[in-house]
Amino acid sequence: MAVLGASGGGNPPLLPDVLLTVSTTWSPPYKVKALVRCFGGGGSGAASQVGYYNYTTYASTGGGAGEHAGSILELDPSVTYTIVAGAGGARRLATAVQLFPGLAGGTTSFSGSGITTITANGGAGGTSLSMPTHTTVYNLPGGAGGSGGAGALYRHTGGAGGAITKPAIAINNFNNALATGGGAVGLYGNGFAGGAITFYTTNNMALATGGGGVNGAGGASTVNSAGAHWSWGGSAFGPGGRGDTGAVGFNPMIVGDTTGTTVPPGPFVLPDSDVWEATNDFWPSKVMDRVNHTMSASTATMAPPGTGGCGRYNTHVPHGLGTGATLFGGGGAFAGSIGALPDPRFQTGGKLGGGGGAGGKYSWSSGYYQYSGFGGDGGVVIEMLERVL
Repeated sequence: MAVLGASGGGNPPLLPDVLLTVSTTWSPPYKVKALVRCFGGGGSGAASQVGYYNYTTYASTGGGAGEHAGSILELDPSVTYTIVAGAGGARRLATAVQLFPGLAGGTTSFSGSGITTITANGGAGGTSLSMPTHTTVYNLPGGAGGSGGAGALYRHTGGAGGAITKPAIAINNFNNALATGGGAVGLYGNGFAGGAITFYTTNNMALATGGGGVNGAGGASTVNSAGAHWSWGGSAFGPGGRGDTGAVGFNPMIVGDTTGTTVPPGPFVLPDSDVWEATNDFWPSKVMDRVNHTMSASTATMAPPGTGGCGRYNTHVPHGLGTGATLFGGGGAFAGSIGALPDPRFQTGGKLGGGGGAGGKYSWSSGYYQYSGFGGDGGVVIEMLERVL
C-alpha cells in the first residue's frame, strides 16, 4: 500500500476527511484504508420547575454523551456504505410544578458489504428528583454515557451528566433548583462527566454546573452556605473550576490558568482531522474578572474545541456567561428564578455527541418556563489514511 499523497507512483493529492452528520449513503472515490469514527447522539438534560414555598428542592441532571467507536477499514468504491446518524435527545420543557427526565440520544452506525458494522450508542437522558425531606440522603445520577456498541479498534463510553448528592442535614431547605452539566465525548478513553453538586442547605437558590470537557470534568460545586453558585465547563486543557468563588479552580477560557486548587492535566491534543475546526461552533464568550466576579463587557474570546458549556444562574446575564459547549463538550446547566429563560446555545451539547445540560427553576409562574438542553447530534467521521493501489 502507498501512503496517500506520497510523491511518485501517480498518487493524487491527500484526500480530505469526510464528515457525515445526517443519515445517508456514501462511497469513496477509490479504494482507501480509513479510520472510521462513529459518535452516538448525546442525551438531553432533565428539566424541572419547583413551586414557590412548597418546601422542597428539585434536582435535575445533565444528559450523557454519546459513545465513540472506531475501526480501521478498507473501503471500496464499488460498495455503497450506509450511515445512520443518531440524533441528540430533544430538550425538555417544564411549564408548571414539574419534573421531566431527559431523552436518550440515538445510535450511530456505519455499515456495508465486506466490513464489520461499527455502532456507537447514544447517551441516556438526564434524571430529575424531588428532595423534600431534609433528614434523608438523596443521590441522583447524571444521564449515563453511551456504551456497548461495536468497534474493532476502540469503544469509548461517553461521559455522564453531573451527579447530585444531598446528605442528611439538620434543617429544612426549600425552593431550590439544582442543575448539572452534560457529559463530554471520550476521545482517547472514557468521557468526562458534567460538574457534580453536593448540596447541604440553602433556600430560594439556583445552582448550576458546567458541562464536561474532553480532558476534564465540569467544575464541581459543594454548597454549604447561602448564595447562588455556578461553575465553568471542562475543556481540552483540564477540568472546570468554581466560577462563583472567583479564584478557585481552573478557568478553561484562560489558557494556562492554574489559579486555585485545581491544576489542569496536560498536554492534550485533539485528533488530527481537518473536519474538527470546521465542525466547532466557537461561541463567542466573555472573560471573568476574578476580583469583581463580573464579566468583561468588551473582551471577547473564543472557546476551543472540546469545551463544556458554562453553568449559568438566575436572571442576571453576567452570572456564568462563559461559553456554550463546543465540539464534543457537554452543555452547561441553567438554573434560575422567574423570568430566567435560558439561551439554548449554552445548554445544548456540543456537536458529535455532547450531553445536554439540565435546567431548573425555583419559583413557579405560569408566564415563564424552564428548558433543558438538547443533546448534541451524532455522526461519522472518515479519516483517510492510505490509498490502496
